[in-house]
Order: sequence, then structure tokens, then C-alpha cells
Amino acid sequence: MTDTLQSVRQAMRILTLLQTYEQLGVSEVAFKLNIGMSSAHRILATLHEANFVRQSLPSRKYRLGPAMSGSANAAAVEHCAEVAEPYLAALRDATGETVHLATRAGLTTKFVTVFESSHVMRVTSRMGTALPAHATSAGKVLLAQLSEPELDTLYPAEPLPKATAETLPTRSALKAELAQIKALGYATNLAESEPDVVALAMAVSRPSGPRICAVTVTGPGSRMNPGRMRPISAQERDILGAMRTHINLIEAELSY
Repeated sequence: MTDTLQSVRQAMRILTLLQTYEQLGVSEVAFKLNIGMSSAHRILATLHEANFVRQSLPSRKYRLGPAMSGSANAAAVEHCAEVAEPYLAALRDATGETVHLATRAGLTTKFVTVFESSHVMRVTSRMGTALPAHATSAGKVLLAQLSEPELDTLYPAEPLPKATAETLPTRSALKAELAQIKALGYATNLAESEPDVVALAMAVSRPSGPRICAVTVTGPGSRMNPGRMRPISAQERDILGAMRTHINLIEAELSY
């Protein structure tokens, strides 16, 4: 096998590894794949340059990058992830729940960055996972900015695939909820992608161009205490307030 093919194979193994582990250092990658430190460092540096992985500060460990999200705006997603990282960590601390930065790629929601809750019972990282956009809070809040013709192109059929019994069943139901999301400024996922998993999401505005990233706070339904009817629950109100505060800080630092 040529050196080039061997490097490609090792790069693919590293990306697969990072779909299992939230983040890993160079020495950890080298140990788990039984390759030399210099090889691991060289391949990770190449993947980093191409936005397939990114480094977390201050640990300098590697995690999956925005190019793995499938977004056509990988550079803008990477910029948002870099700016957002300290504020996402602070939001996790403020809410006590798992926080993701997510983007939409066609019909799916993909997760770019995660800060997990410290609770024993928590929602774990969704990095490397693609979920139906119409069944996730992040997907819905990003779908809400699309026009009706764009939605009809994405969802040409009236029935929608169901991930759980709570998933929106039809395109008409989705459109009705997206109209509500536009009015409220946030989206919910009430066990629509996974049983007993509840999430709130708000989109991140950019200085120019469409909103391509959303911040989500996700936790077990028993602790998130969602209100299925308005007015919203006190727990939701507190989380939404913390989200708005931290997203404002992210938006203030975005360059594009």
C-alpha cells in the first residue's frame, strides 16, 4: 500500500474514532489506532486545515469539525464554532444541561460542537449523528427561515417520516409549527427525535447571510419540564433567557 493510501486510511480511521469519542489528544489517537505520534499529529493537522477536525481550547484536543456537518458554508460554521465555544460552555454551566451547536444539511440536523451536562442522567453528545431536521429543535428553527416553495422542495410529500410517536406527522403540521417558531424566536423538540429527550433551540444570526447555526439545550424530559401548552414552564423560561444572553454574546463577535 502506498504512503498516500495509508495516510487516507488512517485519516478515515481517525474520523471514525472521533464519532465515538467527544474529543481526543494526539497521544490518545496514536494509542487507540496503534500508530506513531508523528503520524497522528501530521494527519490531524491535515484534517484540521481542511476543517474536518477542530481543536478545543485550552485542552488542544481534537473533535469533529464543521466539514463533517455536510454544510455548504463550512467556513462560516467553523467561524461560528470558534467564537461560540466559550459561551456554549458557559451556557452548559448556567443551565446544567447538554449544549450543542448544530447546523442543517438538507433534511438532516448535524451537530458541530458539544458541551455535555455533568448530571449522571443526561443527554450525551450527538456529534457525528444526523437526525431528521423536522424532528429536532435546531432543525426546525433553521427550517423556519425558509420560504414555502423552499419547504415544498425539501418536503415534496405530505407525510413525514416519524422517528418517535411524537414526531410531526405531516408537512402541513410542520409548516404550522414553523410559523409559530418565527413568532416566538425559538423551537422545541418534545421527545420528537428520541423518547424522553427534550430540547430548546435558537438560531444564531450573522452579520450577513442566512442563519446557518443554532444553539440547543437538551436534557431529559423529567428535568427540562416542558410546557406543552402556553404559557411555557418556569424551567423553559429560565433556559430560554440564558440562551438569549449567551447567543447575543456569540452574535456580537461574529465577523461573517
